[in-house]
Amino acid sequence: MKERSRPRRRPRIAPLRQDRRTPRGPAPRSTARRSPAPPGPVRGPRRPRFVTAATDHRLLIRGRLTALGVIMAVILLVLQLRLIDVQLVQGGRLQQMAQRQQLATLSLQPHRGRLLDRRGRLLAINVDAPSIYAVPSAIADRRAFASRLAPVLGQSPDEVLRRLQAGRHFAWLARKVSPRTAERAKALNLGGQLGIRMEDRRSYPNGALAAHLLGFVGIDSQGLAGVELAYDGTLRGLAGEALAEQDGVGRVLVETQRVTKAPQDGADLLLTIDQVIQHITERELDAAMARTHARAGAVIVLDPRSGEILALAARPAFDPNTGPAARPELWLNRTVAGVYEPGSTFKVFTAAAALDSGAVSAEDTFLCNGSLRVPGGHVIREAVARKNGLLTLAGIIKHSCNVGAAQVATRLGKPRFYDYIRAFGFGTATGVDLPGELPGLVRPPADWLGPGLQTIAFGQGISVTPLQLIAASTALANGGTIVRPHVVRGTRDREGRTTAVVGPGPVRRAIRPETASEVVRMMIGAVEGGTGRMAAIDGYEVAGKTGTAQKPARGGYDPSRYISSFLGIVPARAPALAVLVLLDEPLGAYFGGEVAAPVFREIAAQVLWYLRIPPATPARSRP
Repeated sequence: MKERSRPRRRPRIAPLRQDRRTPRGPAPRSTARRSPAPPGPVRGPRRPRFVTAATDHRLLIRGRLTALGVIMAVILLVLQLRLIDVQLVQGGRLQQMAQRQQLATLSLQPHRGRLLDRRGRLLAINVDAPSIYAVPSAIADRRAFASRLAPVLGQSPDEVLRRLQAGRHFAWLARKVSPRTAERAKALNLGGQLGIRMEDRRSYPNGALAAHLLGFVGIDSQGLAGVELAYDGTLRGLAGEALAEQDGVGRVLVETQRVTKAPQDGADLLLTIDQVIQHITERELDAAMARTHARAGAVIVLDPRSGEILALAARPAFDPNTGPAARPELWLNRTVAGVYEPGSTFKVFTAAAALDSGAVSAEDTFLCNGSLRVPGGHVIREAVARKNGLLTLAGIIKHSCNVGAAQVATRLGKPRFYDYIRAFGFGTATGVDLPGELPGLVRPPADWLGPGLQTIAFGQGISVTPLQLIAASTALANGGTIVRPHVVRGTRDREGRTTAVVGPGPVRRAIRPETASEVVRMMIGAVEGGTGRMAAIDGYEVAGKTGTAQKPARGGYDPSRYISSFLGIVPARAPALAVLVLLDEPLGAYFGGEVAAPVFREIAAQVLWYLRIPPATPARSRP
């Protein structure tokens, strides 16, 4: 029996998986017949596709790693070069920058030198004063800060805000305030937003005494007027330096400071003025101004032998403690910067020029009948139309005759008179060690038009400063030689040792000694029996001359405005004092012999007693 043939089973072909991943094992063999290969050249066996992809992937990774390595190498090279630049090339500069950020350089201000009178009494000193500052970087709400602080400082909130713009870590709000203001500011409890620093404040213990001579300083203790300005370099000293750490907001930690350069304090100045004589002078000047209601006034007390100024006063005055805040017109020192026509006090220099040149002798006489017609048709008249008849040169000085002085000047002539005027120092600054001195006004002879020669003879048509006039008088007191006026005797260090001495300076001869002696005798006559009788001092011989000058006005002179003055030397034979008194526009009586001569007498009498200068004759008892 034949066996049944079983049908051949076809092998199952698993369906292809849609997986794009590379197979992990070898691919299954296919049982399907392959088509014969097309005819062509015989090639080597083909690499599987999965081997090519793996190789490309490895090459890509290797390329990327190489590029990354190059980049890292370049970065490391750049960093290394930068490190070399920072450490070696710029190391010093960067170190300094770091120190500046961590350390603050403080300026250590020196103490300003003091001002002392000739006997060592204090006229200007330094006192501690609190100054208030802010740290703007620590202030979150500046407007609220300004609103709280402004009433305490006496400022507007806008002013406080403006001051806060001065710096990021430091801004001054108020300098050298009163202790009470500083305490009120502290009481606001503003913490690190506010600070207080102590500074030197200039103080003048005697108030307005000698204000124009002493001057005053600014907020940074810089001299602005008077001796404070003239000797600012000597008084200020040299600033020092210190290093101190600062915190993160820039506040200086003062307790960490170390001095790198010590400050050098300024030298003390020993002045020529005497505090007592200055007080006497100002008291009598104030009394005279109250009596006469004068617009302004000035007095100078000078030692004619040395040129030392013992007292210098000008009115109106100011308190140097508030000098910068005073009205600027009060700062004017009329003794060196006030120019005026001297009037009849100038006659003594006219007489000296006439005698010294030989143009006039002591015996020559001149007719003084109240008026004189001069070339050009002009008429010169006496102030009160007095008629004194024939007068010698001494009589002209004694009675203050304008007509006689005009005749003397006519004999002198313009060139010769001009030379003597300049020899006495008029038209040139005296060289006093005070700022702002003016040279006066002396026109050349070619400009002496009309009666110019004659009017200059009695002090009209020429302008001088009070200091020029009293400096010229030293020629009469010193046998013809002029000394330079000055206000500083020398300098002292903090231990009281004198480090420099200021002498009288160079002198120059203006006239012969015998001429000076003769003019002094004429001035004695003016006090003993002439226009200066009210300047006489019991027991002392006084040489003096009065002056009454009309003030210039448009087109001529104002008959209602005068400058009254008196120039005196005492004791006349052994001069120890020269005093000039000037009152500008007194009301009522205006003649120099009536309003200025008594002021001279009161000042000179007290100063002579203070200096223990004995009288030459016993004092007469006054009724």
